[in-house]
Amino acid sequence: MNKIMGILMLLVFACIATNILSGGNFVIPFNLQNLMVRTSMFGIIGIGVAFVIITGGIDLSIGSMIGLIGCLMTLSLMKWEFSIATTLLIVLVVSVGLGVLHGVLITKAHLQPFVVTLCGLLIYRGAARWITDDATGGFGQDYNESLRLLATGRPFSTSAVLIVLGIAAALYCIGRISKAATDHEQTGGNTNGKWIFGIVISVGVALSGTSRFYNFSEQTVLNLANYTSVEIYNKFDSEKLDIKTLDESHPEKRPSQFMPEISLNYLGYLALPLAIALAIFFLQVDRKTAGLAILLLVSGAAATYFSSNQVQKLFANRQDIGMASILKVTLSLGVFILGLDRFLKGVYKALPERRGLLVITCVLAMCWLVSQTPICRVLVPAPMIFLTVIAIAAAIFLNQTIYGRYLLALGNNETAARLSGINTDRMIILAYVICAFCTAISGILFALDGNSIQPAGHGNFYELYAIAAAVLGGCSLRGGEGSIAGVVIGAAVMRVLYNSITLLKIPTTLEFAIIGVVIMIGVLADEAVKKLNHKKRQQEEVLRVSLVDETNPD
Repeated sequence: MNKIMGILMLLVFACIATNILSGGNFVIPFNLQNLMVRTSMFGIIGIGVAFVIITGGIDLSIGSMIGLIGCLMTLSLMKWEFSIATTLLIVLVVSVGLGVLHGVLITKAHLQPFVVTLCGLLIYRGAARWITDDATGGFGQDYNESLRLLATGRPFSTSAVLIVLGIAAALYCIGRISKAATDHEQTGGNTNGKWIFGIVISVGVALSGTSRFYNFSEQTVLNLANYTSVEIYNKFDSEKLDIKTLDESHPEKRPSQFMPEISLNYLGYLALPLAIALAIFFLQVDRKTAGLAILLLVSGAAATYFSSNQVQKLFANRQDIGMASILKVTLSLGVFILGLDRFLKGVYKALPERRGLLVITCVLAMCWLVSQTPICRVLVPAPMIFLTVIAIAAAIFLNQTIYGRYLLALGNNETAARLSGINTDRMIILAYVICAFCTAISGILFALDGNSIQPAGHGNFYELYAIAAAVLGGCSLRGGEGSIAGVVIGAAVMRVLYNSITLLKIPTTLEFAIIGVVIMIGVLADEAVKKLNHKKRQQEEVLRVSLVDETNPD
């Protein structure tokens, strides 16, 4: 919980800071679309390498395997003229075979994972260059309307996601109420009220998604937007909608395209009274901790508001924002995020009976935050579907099946896992097969998205991005610990950092240095939190033992 919350706060910080310092360019639809595509692809390989890291291993061959996969695809389709199905089957079989080979060499030949995958990095890159004669390949225009849609397609709008999520959440809340009634549980009014409120919010989210498809007039949309903080105006004429995006002949371009953002904004306003109520409850239970969290939260929000306004004025006057403004935004936003983190964790720990209210408040706050971006007007890219399916399957496998428990036990203590009856060799091989399979899926998407595979460079350093995403997401390099949700968020953080370097016009020569520093800071912060938590647990244990001794002197 703490690790996921920490990396999520880092993602929120990176997104808001980048958007402020780039003059709003971070949230333009084109940038959000590309960010979703790249996050999906890197998230998939991050999930794959997470399984290997959980067992205490490592895989350095991911980037070279992606390069080999891209080269095999271009040769199979363009030179050998195989069918699409045959090509995909070849790629999957080769990748899974390499995963099995890695696992066998590690378990049966007793080689170190670092050595095995380092050799794979060199061998697969060399093989890719050899089979293609080091010539750049691609798919041309032949597969733009078929195979390449796996990476470039946009199957549905974000509004459809809101509709599905809203309906699913409402059904979940109804199921919980029905289960409580069936089991004759004494839930009380507060518990039922929580689920009823959840149904109302869920229906509101679903309706906000459907509002995109209504045929509202331009004036109606303007009137509804008057009391929101949604930016729907043309920069040169504040009395009109952004006419550059409107086209009455296409439903997705009509004024109602702004309605999901407006609806979510109104829904998000409900988070404010709920947050105030939580703050009052928190102050009643732990005045000192709550006071500090609220002070940081309020002061950071105020400072962020004023510093961001200064940056906007500089952009409006076409002036350089300067290092001073960057530091002001970074520090003020950092204080705000720190306060938010302390507030959420404090309420979650001090008020267990209010956790449902906390979740509802966070959902409403997320609705407001989403309304500040044009993401509701962005079509969901196909790679995002692959990431969602793989992430859900991986989370279920890791947390809900006995084999996932075996992997975690193996990473914690291989000897103890073996003595307890776990076939550790089989589990290690399975981990590398999963990693290879995820690499194959991502490699296919990378090749189709770029449509240009240079054997010497395609996929270079991708393994480092994947490992960094896994580590940032809570996977311990010592093994035995990891979270799929954390890995996905970690991949998003990595792509946002990369994107911010471009948007803020930071020299690309500093790209790896900046990302390396951020990863180092994140790991150091994680270790510091671990030590503090361990020390706190020791103190609590000592206190508990002393209390037991006092109550039982004999």
